[in-house]
Amino acid sequence: MVLNRDSGTLRDGDADKMAETIAEIIRSHHHSPDVKLVGGSEIQAALETARESHDAVLVGGGDGTVSTAAAVFAGHKTALGILPLGTMNLFARALAIPLKLEDAVAALATGEKRLIDVGEVNGEIFVHHVTLGLHPRIVAGREKQSYRSRLGKKLAGLRTWWKLVRQAPRLRLRLEIDKERLSLRTASLIIANNPFVEKLGGLPHSEVPDQGKLAIYAAQTRDWKELFAMSAQASMGKWESNSRLDFLEGRQITLHAKRRKLLASVDGELIHLATPLKARILPGSLWVLCPAPAEATSG
Repeated sequence: MVLNRDSGTLRDGDADKMAETIAEIIRSHHHSPDVKLVGGSEIQAALETARESHDAVLVGGGDGTVSTAAAVFAGHKTALGILPLGTMNLFARALAIPLKLEDAVAALATGEKRLIDVGEVNGEIFVHHVTLGLHPRIVAGREKQSYRSRLGKKLAGLRTWWKLVRQAPRLRLRLEIDKERLSLRTASLIIANNPFVEKLGGLPHSEVPDQGKLAIYAAQTRDWKELFAMSAQASMGKWESNSRLDFLEGRQITLHAKRRKLLASVDGELIHLATPLKARILPGSLWVLCPAPAEATSG
């Protein structure tokens, strides 16, 4: 196990005690855990070391930590298990991993390996999504505020969203999606690792990302009232069917803009991406641990 002590859940509590609790659950399923509790700056090196000497590695952290782990494990045989210790845990949701930590550990200890897709944008691996326009501005604004807990982080995000949605940016883009060419103006654009599942009240995530395609969601307006309505539909699980979103999908995307660089959020981490921005799906490139099907566990 490699645990990021700077992630939301571990930062808020007793990291050493939580690490030992996780290890005890794993031992109860007849495994011998090798536990590494490290800071965020040490996470990549710890993962690279673990990859070379273990068949499976459980990683505890948020979506940024998971994205780093996916980049380390993509193309290798070592399986990656996700412990949901972040704020949103979007990729854990996609793999149907329980969000309660004790249940997640038990599910992974008795789980199965599965081969899934990851995305790549300008050479950077992502497991869930890349956003441009309004969302990365909200992330940047949220990070300027002070908060001490996951709830505080969510409230900071809501305050920033309410402030910035009324001055939404306008991106003028030209897209090449496989063989299709189009232009659009949007305040917010998402490139997702496989389409989001349409599910009432759920946070955006795919239903096991193994369909071999990227999904693009672009807001049709920058009017704050329309953006509010779009967000309301999305919160009800409407993505492909969202009347205020353009939906496209493909295996490769090239995005042209007038700006030489665009602020982006890649799995929740802010980065400037050079244009033309190039994204592609990497099918079946990452082994992960998933909970075993219900019929397998009951049998």
